[in-house]
Amino acid sequence: MPVPADTVVLDASVLTMDPARPHAAALAMNDGVISHVGGRVEIVQRIGPDTEVIEAGGRIAAPGFVDIHTHTDLDLFRDPEYLLFKNYLMQGITTVLAGNCGMAQTEPGDLLSRLEQRPPAVNFGILVGHGFVRTSCGIPADQEILSGEQVEAMKGVIGKAMADGAFGMSTGLEYVPGLSSRTEELIACATVVAEHGGFYASHMRSEGDHLLAAVEEAIRIGRDSGARIQLSHLKSDGACNWWKTEAVISAIEAARADGIDVAGDQYPYPYFGWNPSIFIPGEHLAAGKATLIGTYLRDPDRRGRMKAGIVDRITRYHGGDGDLVVVFDWTDGQGRNWRGMSLAEILTERGAAPTPEAVAELILEMLPDERDDAVMGTDVSSSDDAVRRYLSLPYVAVCTDGFNQPWLAPCHPRSYGAFPKVLGEYVREKRALPLEDALRKMTSVPAALIGLPDRGILRPGMRADVVVFDEATVGEHATFDAPAAPGGIEVVLVNGVVAVDRRTADGDGFRLAAGTDGPGMVLRRP
Repeated sequence: MPVPADTVVLDASVLTMDPARPHAAALAMNDGVISHVGGRVEIVQRIGPDTEVIEAGGRIAAPGFVDIHTHTDLDLFRDPEYLLFKNYLMQGITTVLAGNCGMAQTEPGDLLSRLEQRPPAVNFGILVGHGFVRTSCGIPADQEILSGEQVEAMKGVIGKAMADGAFGMSTGLEYVPGLSSRTEELIACATVVAEHGGFYASHMRSEGDHLLAAVEEAIRIGRDSGARIQLSHLKSDGACNWWKTEAVISAIEAARADGIDVAGDQYPYPYFGWNPSIFIPGEHLAAGKATLIGTYLRDPDRRGRMKAGIVDRITRYHGGDGDLVVVFDWTDGQGRNWRGMSLAEILTERGAAPTPEAVAELILEMLPDERDDAVMGTDVSSSDDAVRRYLSLPYVAVCTDGFNQPWLAPCHPRSYGAFPKVLGEYVREKRALPLEDALRKMTSVPAALIGLPDRGILRPGMRADVVVFDEATVGEHATFDAPAAPGGIEVVLVNGVVAVDRRTADGDGFRLAAGTDGPGMVLRRP
């Protein structure tokens, strides 16, 4: 008799992502790994008195989704609720890679060691942030040309992070201090990453006006360092730049044909998250936030130049339409709170005409209140055609670019529904790509890009991360005003443990409790 399984999934349409056996009808799991993939009859033989049986009723069973681009490391230990990753598990995501956009604020080894003492609900890996590396070496934010000693110090920090298990390094080249870094500095850093078998993930210097030059810089870094390159949240930002989409793809594919390993990730929305400083031209940002707010904002000449830059962006990117920029949550100097309203709506409520100049003044008014978790919003500046085009590329993974903070509202819905949105809107409704292609971009492709040999495929011996969903109803329900769990995600298992079971109408189906050890694993680069 076969050894009884801990858990089985029966009567499913199993899409394994395994080329050797792409389809099956049932799964068995033991000790956190897939023990058998096959037909119903053979799996039923593995049911014992203590086996948990999940009757899928013809639903799709797939590998748990892998999110290659998140910011879930920020404030990770502020509250036990953060370690639940509820808004990730509810959309079928079982593995996250954090530390993106150069924003990671902690030494990777320290963070991973803390998580091993308090296991999270999902499998968790980390990138070392370029900003953290620069800051830990005492390099001023606005210093562009580094000494040899400074570069060697950075390389030492990166080497330690990689030895401690980081999967690579991320940069945020539109942000402080990344925008001050020269290409040669980044090549030196990426060389260390390559020596350790990691990859270089970059929020590039531009996603709009200088997008093509930014892509070419990333390709050069890959060519000269030998590191695999991950282009973060690919988009063509601003109506005046939509034409660049095909040129970006041509550059990437030429590099790939030349042997440079370049890939990307994307969230399926034509709008991104912003804070006020994203509208400020880069030459005003390099000195840091304190100088920007305490000095530049008070200088009439500098303020005038910043305003002109914002007016230019609003005019060219949005056709001057302040309705395309929405504020999540902001309290102005008169104590009025603005939540989920566009800049044009705020100006109209205040009795002002929403001209580009008035929009720019409003953004400058918000600037002193900017924090990591306040005065954020969304900027509708890409196009659905660009979203579809990047989504069609087999080497571009789906991501959330999100946060594990499910009680924040309003917020960008990508943190709650990016993966189901692809399955519901772009697969089922728009037929932009086949279901199995979409699932590969959520499972085996990101697992391979990160370097996870035991995730992303349902095959005996692989980790038992599984999502069961209804392809007829799966989809996003979150809005800017109201976070919400997606529809159609019915069962989620992490390392063989059922974390979500929404097959009944009782509650939200979330099985895990704050303050207890989660079923996830801390992931370190092999």
